[in-house]
Amino acid sequence: MYTYVVGRSQNGSDVYTNIITSAAGRYFNRSPYLIRIVKDIVESLNLSEPTIMITRDMGRNIGNTNIVATGEKDTIYYARPPKRSNSLRFVKNRSLAPSSELAVILRRDADGNYEVANVWIGPPCPPFPDADDANQESEAYWRTHALVAGSETIDLQTVTGVCPY
Repeated sequence: MYTYVVGRSQNGSDVYTNIITSAAGRYFNRSPYLIRIVKDIVESLNLSEPTIMITRDMGRNIGNTNIVATGEKDTIYYARPPKRSNSLRFVKNRSLAPSSELAVILRRDADGNYEVANVWIGPPCPPFPDADDANQESEAYWRTHALVAGSETIDLQTVTGVCPY
C-alpha cells in the first residue's frame, strides 16, 4: 500500500492516506494544499471512534465544491466511476461553487491509526444510497443533491437516466 502520513492526532494516532487507490488520495492529488488543512485539523483532535466524520467551516474560500442542490428543472443522470459498483447522481449545466467547508472521513485500522478514507471540499453528505456504507439519510439527501457533471471520472457505458436506487 502506498501511504502518506498526513499527521498525528493529539492522542498519538498516525493519520495517513493511500495516495494511489483511495478516494482521499485521488482528491489530495487534485488539491494538494488540502493535506496541510487536514493535518492542522487532525493534530487538534483526540481520535477514538472506529469511523469519524469531520466537518469544518474554514471561514474562507478553500476551493470549489462539486456537490449542489437540485430541483425539478434540472437534468439528472446516473453513472458509475470506473471499477466501482455504486452509482453517482449528476446534474447537467451546473457549475462548481465556491465553498469554505471541508469534509473528512477517517477510519481506524487494526493498529489504532487512522486512514483518511475520503475528503472533499463542500458540505458533509451521506454516502450514495447504493454504496456499501449507505445509511438512512442517503436516499433522501441524494434525491435533492447531485455532483456537477464532468467533476468526476465515470464509465460512459454505465450512464443512465433511470435512478438505480
